[in-house]
Amino acid sequence: MPKVKIAIAEGALADPTWATSVSEKFDFEVVFGPVDTLAELQATAKDCAAVVVALHKMTEEKISQMPESVKCISRLGVGLDSIDLVAAAKYKLPVIFQPTYAYNEVANHAAAMALALHRGIYQATTTTQDGKWIPATQIAEITSLQDSTLGVIGCGRIGQTFIKKMQPFVKDVIGFDPAVNEAIPGVTMTKNLDELLTKCKVISMHAPYMPSTHHMIGKRELALMQKGSILVNVSRGGLIDESALMEALESGHLDGAGLDVFEKEPLAEDAPIRKTKNLLLSPHIAWYSKSSGPRLVEWGLMDAVNFITKQTISNGKFAAGPF
Repeated sequence: MPKVKIAIAEGALADPTWATSVSEKFDFEVVFGPVDTLAELQATAKDCAAVVVALHKMTEEKISQMPESVKCISRLGVGLDSIDLVAAAKYKLPVIFQPTYAYNEVANHAAAMALALHRGIYQATTTTQDGKWIPATQIAEITSLQDSTLGVIGCGRIGQTFIKKMQPFVKDVIGFDPAVNEAIPGVTMTKNLDELLTKCKVISMHAPYMPSTHHMIGKRELALMQKGSILVNVSRGGLIDESALMEALESGHLDGAGLDVFEKEPLAEDAPIRKTKNLLLSPHIAWYSKSSGPRLVEWGLMDAVNFITKQTISNGKFAAGPF
C-alpha cells in the first residue's frame, strides 16, 4: 500500500522539521508548497490526501477545484475565519481544526500583557531606556487591580482559562459571550457588551472573528470604556478598529493596550500602529511554546492521516463534516 501523502502550505509551520519528524515516526509522506493561488494549491496538493494550512485563505474557488485526491483540510490552529466553511460543506470537504492545543499559552500571553500594562512596565521601560527617571504617579494610572473589575469578551476554553489565571488578581469578573449559556464560577455574565465596557478597568478579548464580530470594538465602544482602562486582544485583529484604538491611546483615554493580532499580518514596516504610544505589540506569537508548536503539528497531521485511513480523529474537532 502506498504511503499517505500530505500537502503542507508554505509558511504554515514555524519549523518544518516538526512535520518531517512526525511523518518519519508514523510513516507517511509530506510535501511543502505554496497555496496562495488556485494554481499553486492544485500543484502543491496534486496526488495528496490532505491539505494542511495555518492562516492561508481557503476560498470557495479553491475548495470547489481541489484535486480529487484531497479528502480533508487540516487547519493548524483555532480560528476558522480564513476557511470558507459553507463551501466546505457544499463540496463535502471535511475541515479539521485544533481548539485545545495552546489554550494555556494564549491565556498566559493575555495575562502577561494585561499585568505588564496595568503596572506601567512598558511605559517605565521605554522612558528609563530613554534616560528619564519618571515618578510612579506619571508612568501610568496604575489603579489598584485587586479593587478593579476584569472584563472578558469571549468565554470559551481560552477565555475561561484566562479568567482562572486572573481571578486571584482582581475584585470580580464580568464575561460577555452570546454562545455561552452555562454558569462560569466566579463570573457575572452579561448579555450587554456596553455594560462590560463601562464597568471594567481591564478588558481582554477572546472572541472568534466573523462578520458579526468585525470591529466589535470601535470608536463608540472605546469611548464607553473608563478613562485609564486597558485593552488586550490575542484573538483576531479584525475584532478592533485599529484606527479608533490608536486615537484612544494617543488621546490618553486608554492607559494602554496589548495586541498580538492585527487586521493585516504581518504588519507593514511603516504601519502607524507600530509607533502608537502605550501600545504593547507582539507578532502573533501567543500560541507558541516549545511544547505547543510541535504538539499542534503532530495533532494536525495525525488527525488528517487518521481520518484518511480510519475515518476518525483523536485531538481536534470537525468544523465541517465528516460527510
